[in-house]
Amino acid sequence: MKIKIVTPYKIMEFSNAKILVFKTVEGEMGVLDKRAPLIAKLAVTDVRIKTDDGEEKYRVVDGFIHCDGNSNVTILTEEVGKPEEFDPHKYLGDGISSGKAD
Repeated sequence: MKIKIVTPYKIMEFSNAKILVFKTVEGEMGVLDKRAPLIAKLAVTDVRIKTDDGEEKYRVVDGFIHCDGNSNVTILTEEVGKPEEFDPHKYLGDGISSGKAD
């Protein structure tokens, strides 16, 4: 299965994925090769890509996923990177107002 993660700043491609696991706004899903076509809205989520060589994990920020039913998966998102590179307060909220009270 071919996976392409597209942001305004870069494109990441994976050509030998066995399974893709992610969360949509409706819940967690997994995609296998030649899955029925799918379009879904993503949550802020870690995307796990499993291959014969192991597993890679990337965090995506919102966006959409499209599976065409012919072994091609495209994720459109505003940002992607390793989970440890993200500030959890930026996207998940910390309950603190950013404005100053005077």
